[in-house]
Amino acid sequence: MRKSFILLSAAVALALPTLAVADTGSTTVGIGYDNVGIHLGSGISASVPAGKLTIGHTFGATNYGVGFDLVDGAGNGLTYQHLQVTGEKLLPFDGGVIAPKILIGGSRVGVAGGNSYHVSTAYAGFGASYGYPVGRYVSLTANAAMGRDFATHVTGLHTVGGLFYQAGAAVDFGGVGPGMFTVGYEYRHLPISISNDIHLDTSGFQARYNITF
Repeated sequence: MRKSFILLSAAVALALPTLAVADTGSTTVGIGYDNVGIHLGSGISASVPAGKLTIGHTFGATNYGVGFDLVDGAGNGLTYQHLQVTGEKLLPFDGGVIAPKILIGGSRVGVAGGNSYHVSTAYAGFGASYGYPVGRYVSLTANAAMGRDFATHVTGLHTVGGLFYQAGAAVDFGGVGPGMFTVGYEYRHLPISISNDIHLDTSGFQARYNITF
């Protein structure tokens, strides 16, 4: 596990008591594995094993939630980091919960240890997720979002961002010890430099364990 991922995990553990005061809601922490397929559209294509940390907090009866996820990994000559922060409103809908959301995030891919060449971008947008229980211990979730990426950077090139989009799906299994086990898939498209045909596509197969406090 990379050093930054470990340090952030420790920081989160210290912050949890602060989040869970005055009956303001519940906090969910998930730690797991993400196998990220990376395609840069410039001849670079590989998979990167990564650790993933997710944190979400729901504010009591207001049904508002905030959360972030961090992915940090290295492999096959690449390093990869991704961070996304979301804010959402949880609404009952047709037997499940729909959650319109706003989000902001960023991704970075480094080649040859990240010292000689890297691609990075930030993005912001809006989207929604929908979760539906299909049994006592099983629920399905789908999500999609779109927006604009900006602050794009490719070593040695002038870049301009564009429309980004992402989508994913997950299956949650409850009744697994004190928490919930989740498996899922997520795809993200980030246009880094259209004029140079450089775009960052990532597809991740994820597995993590979540505990709610």
